[in-house]
Amino acid sequence: MGLSIVPSGASLESVATKAGTLDLLSSAPGIELVRGTLKRGERLNFVPAGPGEVGAHEVCLLTDGTLVAPDTLGAQRLSAGSLITSEGLLEPVSFTAETFVRFVYITSSPMFHHISRDMNELRRLAVEIEVRDGYTADHCERLQRLSYATGLELGLNPSQLYALDFGSYLHDVGKVRVPVAILTKPSALDAGEWAIIKRHPSFGREMLEPTFMRAASPIVEQHHERSDGSGYPFGLTENEILVESAIVAVADTYDAMTSDRPYCRGRSSAEALAELDSLAGTRLPKEVVRAFRSAVSQLQE
Repeated sequence: MGLSIVPSGASLESVATKAGTLDLLSSAPGIELVRGTLKRGERLNFVPAGPGEVGAHEVCLLTDGTLVAPDTLGAQRLSAGSLITSEGLLEPVSFTAETFVRFVYITSSPMFHHISRDMNELRRLAVEIEVRDGYTADHCERLQRLSYATGLELGLNPSQLYALDFGSYLHDVGKVRVPVAILTKPSALDAGEWAIIKRHPSFGREMLEPTFMRAASPIVEQHHERSDGSGYPFGLTENEILVESAIVAVADTYDAMTSDRPYCRGRSSAEALAELDSLAGTRLPKEVVRAFRSAVSQLQE
């Protein structure tokens, strides 16, 4: 109650994410004021309310930099002073930072603690697990970038792209529930240990379901499935597998082959793409491999 002042540069709470920073300036029942930054190439998302949730009224004022609107809004460029309002969305809308961006955001459905607690913690765990598995810390970011570009190439709708963005980054987060002794075992796993490893996609789904990233949970659960039924945890085949999960599978296979690990040197991009071609139509969908090839080519330009 009464008057409160937040001095210039200060905040009630701050969080640094992979995409940028968020500073909570004011919070009260039914309203939240946030100051934020977004790194070049990252996305600012506006999403519909979930089942049983009340839709938010959101206002975002761009104070510095340039955002690019999605193709559905004419791919227009928004500069400082531009205002975005959102209410009653039917599907997600993602704006991409063309430069470093600063913004002020007001919402009637507070999200700050969801982002600071859920997303940041899960992202931290995802990176921790991949580093433990011998990858570099940017493995998750590479997978996210490759997967999103492939999704665009395949013409996925905004809802699919939004879920793919989270699902690709957090694909292996369920490994945090697998005993370290199994993850780091230097010798071959026995049948019981391998059975536990095969449960990590389902562990990941369980971790995402209670969060605002729940739409990504089935993508995470299916990312080790393969078209010929040789994958896990369910042995799904062809059209039983989400296209988003197939995208993550292709991107993960490629990144595993091209990454230097403690026990082996990575292959060249050309060698890895040739290997993907050999798997297309059997373990991996041909159309997804084709789109992935095109995405890699564009990202390497």
